[in-house]
Amino acid sequence: MQEKIICFSLGLSPGDVERGRVSFNESCGAEGELVVVPVTGAMLERNVGDALERVISGSASDGSNPVLPGQFPCRIVVVAAMEREQVFSVMRSFKAVLPDPQELIFAVITETALGWTFREYATHLAQEHEEMKARRR
Repeated sequence: MQEKIICFSLGLSPGDVERGRVSFNESCGAEGELVVVPVTGAMLERNVGDALERVISGSASDGSNPVLPGQFPCRIVVVAAMEREQVFSVMRSFKAVLPDPQELIFAVITETALGWTFREYATHLAQEHEEMKARRR
């Protein structure tokens, strides 16, 4: 049985998610099974750790609609993987097929993030992203 690499996507269209998943499977499928869970409006107020546990237990769906492009100020993919290289593989796969890849934020789910809501974590990541872009100018 392949190891699961779990990602949460925020602000990506269903087509973007599918293109990223196909890209990963074509180039990195041997590394594990990629499970991409779109963050829904209800999940924005849920702790990242709780949502991750729901995915692991097979009860991730809450029945509400995913947060689509334009409904949140940025596009984010957060990854829960056992190996660092798996995270980079996910990142390369999505960046290879999505528009404006430099505006796509990637992060690893950290111990700190597990206690934050998706809204708190995404807001934090967006602030960090803007600070990094400002430093490059």
